Amino acid sequence: MTDSAQGFRITSLGKLRMKDAWRLELLHSQPLHRLYWITRGQGRATIRGVTRGYGPNTAMFLPAGTQMAMELPAQLQGIELALPADNELGLPQTPFQRRIATIEGQASLTGHLERAEREISTQAPAMNRALMGYGLLISAWVTRETGDDHGLALRERSHRLAEDFADAVEGRFRSGAGVADYAQALNVTPTHLSRVCRDASGRPALALLNERIMYEARRLLRDTDMPAREIAETLGFSSAAYFTRAFQQATGKAPIAYRGGR
Repeated sequence: MTDSAQGFRITSLGKLRMKDAWRLELLHSQPLHRLYWITRGQGRATIRGVTRGYGPNTAMFLPAGTQMAMELPAQLQGIELALPADNELGLPQTPFQRRIATIEGQASLTGHLERAEREISTQAPAMNRALMGYGLLISAWVTRETGDDHGLALRERSHRLAEDFADAVEGRFRSGAGVADYAQALNVTPTHLSRVCRDASGRPALALLNERIMYEARRLLRDTDMPAREIAETLGFSSAAYFTRAFQQATGKAPIAYRGGR
């Protein structure tokens, strides 16, 4: 598969829930663009520090590197589509979340996804070109659905600070910086930052920061053989012992026990 087609992947939300649900339910980012198409159920998603509810016929587009988390309730049905992070498809650079009200819009996206899924499952000749074609159709669908909003459907003036904080965390969460450091960089007080984050997501700034760090700790413990002391150093902890205490408080398990539970 070519580099441009390597990023295409379609996974049902039910399958994601059966594996490690935390990989979607905790704050994180991905190197690929992602489109979520919710067909049944309801829940909440946090995108760039802002939490909103979603229900059936909701589409969520997340550009590569966007911080997000999404609930996976038992009744939820839908699709996660991963798309290449390069610019060949002309996908938007800002996220959006929207209920698709028209039958035409719903049928169009469902059709594109079903055809792309068949292409991947059959591994037919010229699959790479076909996937790029479907990717362009999906990109056009996303662009049309955002309309004149240019991806700003998520944005409210009072929540822009929460979005800026989420972006800053995504770039610096391995540095060991605390909430006061982020607040200083954003030219606000820690108290104000935490108040805005709580209003936007239901959680204070420290909880959001810790969740992002602990997601990465889980990922490194499960997906690599990196020793816990190196993970602690990578994530900016002052000592392995401090990391162990923080991880156990967040997960209920010590790092070694968590890795052994895979």
